[in-house]
Amino acid sequence: MKEIPLRDLKRNTEMLILVELIRAPSIRLKDVGDRLGITVQAVSQYTGLMRKEGLLRDRNGQLRPTKKGMQVLQEHFSRIKQDVDEILRSISVVDKCVAVAGGKLRKGASVGLVMEDGMMMAFDDVKSSSTGVALEDAEEGDDVLVGGLEGILDMELGRLFVLEAPSELDGGSKAANIEQARQRIEDFSPGLLAAGDTVGAALLMKASGEMVTLHAPVESAMSALSKGVDVVFCGTRESAEVMVDAVTKLKAETGYDIKWRSFKL
Repeated sequence: MKEIPLRDLKRNTEMLILVELIRAPSIRLKDVGDRLGITVQAVSQYTGLMRKEGLLRDRNGQLRPTKKGMQVLQEHFSRIKQDVDEILRSISVVDKCVAVAGGKLRKGASVGLVMEDGMMMAFDDVKSSSTGVALEDAEEGDDVLVGGLEGILDMELGRLFVLEAPSELDGGSKAANIEQARQRIEDFSPGLLAAGDTVGAALLMKASGEMVTLHAPVESAMSALSKGVDVVFCGTRESAEVMVDAVTKLKAETGYDIKWRSFKL
């Protein structure tokens, strides 16, 4: 399980004691306790444990951080900074966005925001959980800047269909049932085709008649799924497993559950 420095109260207190000893080398333990809001007895217990760990040592009657203590201090607060930065990124307040106008909009008009085929759309006659104000005139299909955002946009995750292609050693796309693949793709009616490798790209192009690229396939698929776009992902077993692992990891880390199924060609 990943260590979470922010929740390690004991270690945080030890590191704060180290900070106080660095700032004021001759500071009394009672003053350290007053600054941190703990008793002098607690400070004494913490410093005793820190001496045993090699983070502190006595020098001329004063407690001084050791080289190890300084290193641990730097590493600890670096990890905390990373965690805090990640939290701030995830809760950043967004008061403007760019959407596609679903109709003619006038500057100052109230709009509702909705997701359609992975695209954020702005309409002036649609009720939505997320609303805003058009900051400029726009014709239908124009990109439009929307401000004064309120609410959270309701979004449904897309569905994933994984087509496992034969490996290169087993014949690759040449050994696959192209007609069967074509029918599966048509029945699923995806908004995005993603190829995990060269075999998957060849198979998808044969089955769909569309050009398929291999640039960041898993990332592209996950981005589309997060915006409500249904995705067909095709590749050999190794690539298919990477895609499924990404979906499993997303659920473990966020609780978001992408519905997926697979078919071996």
